[in-house]
Amino acid sequence: MSDVALQALLLDAMAQRRCPVCNVRDSMVFDELCRLQREAVVDPDTHADVLARGGYCADHFWYLDALASPVTNAELLAPLMDRVADHLARIMADIRSSPGLLRHGAAEVATRLGLPATCRVCDRVATWERSAIEALLEIIADPRQAERYVQGSGLCLPHLAQAVSTCADRGIADDLLRMAAEQSRQLAADLREYVRKWKAKDRRWGPEDAAAFSAVEKLVGGNRQRRQNS
Repeated sequence: MSDVALQALLLDAMAQRRCPVCNVRDSMVFDELCRLQREAVVDPDTHADVLARGGYCADHFWYLDALASPVTNAELLAPLMDRVADHLARIMADIRSSPGLLRHGAAEVATRLGLPATCRVCDRVATWERSAIEALLEIIADPRQAERYVQGSGLCLPHLAQAVSTCADRGIADDLLRMAAEQSRQLAADLREYVRKWKAKDRRWGPEDAAAFSAVEKLVGGNRQRRQNS
């Protein structure tokens, strides 16, 4: 993706609720999985790479399961399950010859099964996040865009930590930290107001109605659980 296209995505994301880097990352993950859902079946090189890595991590496999058609998933899963069966047969043979293998625990068995903790999408996510943070720092160096950023949700804490640690401008880094502190105090106040209204059976909700979800987003980023449950 070009720098111009990435900055355009971030400018749009800054006007939305949630961390702008999370928004851009999730959009890119969606596009990547849309591409992979067929390429992993019809393109020999992509198919071989996905099989060699044992498929995808848990998060991206479930995402793909909801995104792709059942027949596309079946075409990918059939050779993966063959691969698992082959690994299991080898493990059984190894255990018969070396019973002490089981003492190495679940981690050893998982490794021998080829179960991936990360996947090719995870690899790209790390690169996308770095690029998005660098582009965002360039954007908010412009005072007019910095004002737009202040009006939004700001960065989640994981992306804030990345931004502050890579920001060469200490003034911008200080502004990012100050805004996050102010937002955190406001979220704490909204959470307490939600609890007060709930206990008082006052259902005239205001901004505090979404405070718990907003607080989790601020702490860890993303919106995986809501996406899975929607």
